Amino acid sequence: MKFTIFSRLVIGYTIILTMVVVASIYSMYQLINVNMVTRSVLETDNQTLDLQKKLTDSLFEQIRYEKKAIVMRDISLYDHFLTAKADFNKYLHQALIIADSPEINHLLTKAKIGHDQYQSRVSEEMEYLKTDRHYDRKSFAEGKEELANQTITALKNLEDYSRNNTFDKIKQLDSAVTNSRSVALAIIISTILLGIVISVVITRNIIKPLSIMKKKTQDIAKGNFSSPLRVSSPPEIKELADAFNSMCEQLKEVDTMKSDFLSIMSHELRTPLTSIQEGTNLLLEGVGGTITTKQKRLLNIIAEEDKRLISLVNSLLDLSKMEAGMMTYVLAEGDIIPLIRKAIFEIEPLAQSKAIRFEERLTNHIRVEKMDGERISQLLRNLLSNAVNFTPKGGIITISSEQSNGWVHVSIIDTGPGIPAEEVDRIFDKYRQARNPDANQKRGTGLGLAIVKHIIMAHGGKVWVDSEPGNGSTFTFALPL
Repeated sequence: MKFTIFSRLVIGYTIILTMVVVASIYSMYQLINVNMVTRSVLETDNQTLDLQKKLTDSLFEQIRYEKKAIVMRDISLYDHFLTAKADFNKYLHQALIIADSPEINHLLTKAKIGHDQYQSRVSEEMEYLKTDRHYDRKSFAEGKEELANQTITALKNLEDYSRNNTFDKIKQLDSAVTNSRSVALAIIISTILLGIVISVVITRNIIKPLSIMKKKTQDIAKGNFSSPLRVSSPPEIKELADAFNSMCEQLKEVDTMKSDFLSIMSHELRTPLTSIQEGTNLLLEGVGGTITTKQKRLLNIIAEEDKRLISLVNSLLDLSKMEAGMMTYVLAEGDIIPLIRKAIFEIEPLAQSKAIRFEERLTNHIRVEKMDGERISQLLRNLLSNAVNFTPKGGIITISSEQSNGWVHVSIIDTGPGIPAEEVDRIFDKYRQARNPDANQKRGTGLGLAIVKHIIMAHGGKVWVDSEPGNGSTFTFALPL
């Protein structure tokens, strides 16, 4: 039987269509597998890494509180230790629920055993303190340190395993893409005999995006998360590319946040706590002699700064609660002016250390109908501390207030270096900090302004910054009266 040109074309296109259908089914199968692996990375591995970080933070918080309780012989600090312990157990329970491998279960169980033994050791020591009985403090300290290190090691191994598991899954994605590429190449070779046009279309719509994705998976395997994929078609591959980009961005953020967090918290906590501990020891040894009125005021300032430092440690938990909408606000009518003056008084010792002068342009009284005094004080401390941090020695910080059209506006104006235009829109994001030209100035946590924004939004207010490089910055917030 002789076939007409039309029949040959129909047969040829039917064969091509069949091959395309088969190839599409195979590609969809591969895409489903890739999406499953991607979802596993996003929903399991990333959550495991997040819970590991929370577990580590909670453990460090327990260590800090129990050490403070021992050094200061203050049993009330043990309640904070128990709160941190409850958080640790909660996060551990969540991690065990989502654990998807025996290795992760083993590491979590190991961390649980070490933590339970450490907590038992601390409880035993607390009993000695409560009854004021003599005990071998050095032996207890060494035992606690060993158990804490065992737990930290287990958590670090959990982090390493989760990250390696993530990279293994990325390699699986690379393998899936390579297999799809092989099938696509086979289709191209077959379709070249039946038409150049069809082969060009297949090459353009399948080979090109798959090649881009193959190269990108290789870059990710090397730890390079930059340069997102830009694939517009076919739609299935575009969806995969979008999920791929989301995964890369989250991996990059987790990696950066982990490094920055450990560096910042190490600097922010260890140095102040060491200074407070040494000062307390000097007083306990009687080096200062009889405490005068001025010395008593200094002790009060130290106590306030110590309290501020503890609040700083809890900032992460506060921010998490705020983002989850779980923060409780006690709204009541109050005067905001005394809160401003109190915040200035609390930050004044820090300003005096840099010869920075405060100028007040405040009205006598401004009553706000609904205001959480504690959270507004926290907001003011954060803004003033930020101003002092970025104001050079001998600078001036101006605090002003005014009422206008049913709103109270409070502005904090510094004479610092200002904020670059490209950073102004992101300055209230968490973990975001403007670059400080003073290399000797210690870095903050990058949480203060994010907390300010959440507090203001919870009060139905607004907060913004006006700044130009070289002309200082003006942070202003507005609350409804």
